[in-house]
Amino acid sequence: MPYAHLLRNVSLFAQMNDAELDALASELLPQTFHKNQILFQQGSTTNTLYIVKAGKVQIKAFGRNHEVTFTSIYGPDQYFGEFSLLDGLPRSAEAVALTYSELLTLTRPAFFRFLEHHPTFALKLLVTVSRRMRFAEAAVDHPVPVAPEEKIARILLEMAERYGAARIDQGIRLGLRLSADDLASLSGVTRDTANTILANLKASGLVSLERSHIVAVDLLRLRAMLAAPEAAAV
Repeated sequence: MPYAHLLRNVSLFAQMNDAELDALASELLPQTFHKNQILFQQGSTTNTLYIVKAGKVQIKAFGRNHEVTFTSIYGPDQYFGEFSLLDGLPRSAEAVALTYSELLTLTRPAFFRFLEHHPTFALKLLVTVSRRMRFAEAAVDHPVPVAPEEKIARILLEMAERYGAARIDQGIRLGLRLSADDLASLSGVTRDTANTILANLKASGLVSLERSHIVAVDLLRLRAMLAAPEAAAV
């Protein structure tokens, strides 16, 4: 199915099987935007998920005095707007096309129609969102990580501290199955980004893998890395 490969990079859908990806991909609609065209404004009630196929889109959030409080740029294979897709609440930022851009859109009605026909994935999604909430609560006492590397490192640290089953030469053996797809779902980064970061951590000896699953984490070195000023640069 065209576009199914792009859905694989959306962290919310990281646990989908091929049949589910194909079915959801059939709901995607292509849309184009000219340079400087506004996709949506902060406070608007659009509930669409966007996947960038080509071009660049800038996301900006504004404070009460119209000062910019957040900005980010999204390029090909990246996505944004997943929160409004789920909760239907007003947008927390505005989106503007920096160049002529081709995007794929998934509307909230189309997504919920898909969930009605795929209740098994609805349960997977519930687990994913619940886990994200759990880790968001655990991170309240820490500065919000900005870099994807730091997000994943903090999740691995949390997993090792909570679910470490035994000490081994490579560190702490985990008492649960954890893959790059799981890290993508929990951290909100793309599947490709999670795989790249995990490969770097493995090369640095911070994690040990068996096939595609993380089996051990070097707890002491991971803590030291996060405590360092350059922690984001894994």
